[in-house]
Amino acid sequence: MTDSLGDLRATLDEVGTRLGEALGYAETARARLADAVGLLSDLDAQHSEPLVPPALRRAGDELDRGRSLISGGVAAVSAIGARL
Repeated sequence: MTDSLGDLRATLDEVGTRLGEALGYAETARARLADAVGLLSDLDAQHSEPLVPPALRRAGDELDRGRSLISGGVAAVSAIGARL
């Protein structure tokens, strides 16, 4: 049983690591998306129509939701690991 518990802890550590990486990637993506929206918004003044497509703004909202879910996963894995 000790091996099984050790395997479980190792797996939880790996999952925690991967979730942390995913959160980092999502945060980088959110920052780059915000930069793109900002640049396009700045250029809006020079055009008769808005350059920022609504889908791009919605993508930011979806990314924020995804980051929240990933953070919840990090917390859940951490809580499980603490109970072992």
